[in-house]
Amino acid sequence: MGFDKNKILIVEDEAPLRIGLARCIERTGYVALQAADGPSALEMVRKHMPGLVILDVMMHGMSGIEVCRKLREEQLTCGIKIMFLSARGQMREQSEGLEAGGDYYMTKPFEYKELLRVIKDLLAKPMPE
Repeated sequence: MGFDKNKILIVEDEAPLRIGLARCIERTGYVALQAADGPSALEMVRKHMPGLVILDVMMHGMSGIEVCRKLREEQLTCGIKIMFLSARGQMREQSEGLEAGGDYYMTKPFEYKELLRVIKDLLAKPMPE
């Protein structure tokens, strides 16, 4: 089963931001899936195989870094595109996210236009089948 480049999973524990991101992404023609925490995100990825996961770093219980590592460890999900979207913008945090397997790290606050450009660029890259 391959990844569906039309589906994007947003993993964000702050509901207003998660819902706003979903609306923005859906206006561009993608299907936006939503999860409020790490365990739910892992379940959604396995069920829907989205082309991209947008992860918040700081979440209760399981951080976005942990979710990323788990996705990279599993053969079924190791090729998924992962983008971090976090208020933690220090170089150390960005390095940690990329070293965990993230493909891109964007800090909050962000411009929606830039976010959509990055999404398009990430999904344009070849994905494993």
